[in-house]
Amino acid sequence: MAHTRHSSGASYSSTMSALTSISSSRSEDSMISIDFYKQVLEPIRQATAAGTPVSLDVLVDAAKQIINEKFAPKPQSIFEHQGVSLQLDKVMTAMLACADECGGKDGTRYVAGAVVACVKAGEDSEGIVGALRALGITWVTHLLFIFKTTGGHGNQHNDQPSQVATPTLDQTAVYLGEGVGNREDALRNDVILRDGYTCILTRMRDSSYPIAGSFRTLDLAAAHILRRAVGNFDPNHTSKSFQSAVTTFDILRNFTRLSEQTLQELHNHIDHPSNAMMLETNAHNAFDKFKWCLKATEVEHVYDLKVFDATKFFFDPPNNRITFVDHSEKFPVQRADALKRARCSFDLPNPVYLAIHAAIAGVLHMSGAGKFFDELLDKYKDDKARVSAVRCWPDLEALMERQSLTESLTHAFQSQVQVG
Repeated sequence: MAHTRHSSGASYSSTMSALTSISSSRSEDSMISIDFYKQVLEPIRQATAAGTPVSLDVLVDAAKQIINEKFAPKPQSIFEHQGVSLQLDKVMTAMLACADECGGKDGTRYVAGAVVACVKAGEDSEGIVGALRALGITWVTHLLFIFKTTGGHGNQHNDQPSQVATPTLDQTAVYLGEGVGNREDALRNDVILRDGYTCILTRMRDSSYPIAGSFRTLDLAAAHILRRAVGNFDPNHTSKSFQSAVTTFDILRNFTRLSEQTLQELHNHIDHPSNAMMLETNAHNAFDKFKWCLKATEVEHVYDLKVFDATKFFFDPPNNRITFVDHSEKFPVQRADALKRARCSFDLPNPVYLAIHAAIAGVLHMSGAGKFFDELLDKYKDDKARVSAVRCWPDLEALMERQSLTESLTHAFQSQVQVG
């Protein structure tokens, strides 16, 4: 029995040691971001903002040099969780490359300026690398992870982010109104009529297609361009959810140059036809996972299809182009529905929303962040192969702690049974 008690105690000690190790790792990155936010990055940002603007080309070249020479060679540029790693320098390079698509020159200046500002965050190499790491972590946890996962801001990271990444945080809080409502059914009714009961990518028709004919049909879905979770937060300005949303939208405001009006109207536009399009199920899932996107052309509402993994994509629209047109007038309606139709909105997809989706898709693909998130979340699927509903690093790390505790206790129990 004494031997049994010793085994049980040893297992308990092992369990606590494992949890302590995880908690220490969990707090390290958070403290880096918090420390630089409070002590270093804010005064540096203010000094940079007060200076004379340099040309964009010079700023971009300087940012690239900093990333490649001062950060990429350092081990701190690797962000690792549970054996899955992401190179933060590649995230920065991808942000720099894709910013122009959705934010133009101002978006590119924001990314390059944030990187350059990190050089002034410390007089030595260690301080510079720490600031760059804090910036990269902020972009990963408060921007990219938001778009890749499905939760709400109620679960998002609550620590203060790198201020270099959020230079207009206070102003953003003023314009961010309330979270999204709930009108998904109405959204589908409007969008399916606008898109002619047809998937914009595969051209398959919905099972409710109102004109008889000998063609195959299936059930289509109204796919959000910017997913509902992006705008899903507690409208209480003192809540953690709201503060998390402010951080995300401040990065979006700078990276994409979203207007103040767009921020104010967000809660109305998430479930608005301008933020949706009809898609077949497989195409919808691939769009949500950023496997493909639509890139603007010189012609309004005409887009080129961009596929990031052609080996797993089987849709091939004519000329590789998609044109959005309002088809609502082509379909007959009952007299009782005429007034209802007059109240509907058939706005075509907003080019700004599509540009944001395309830019995020580009960053996820170019940096490897998309694969990083997939591999990380796959580790925590439930018995039905569903990914756990985590939205932020603290939630993910809490899940890691629970799983580690369960495994350690199971091991301790099995060891005790074997000894007995």
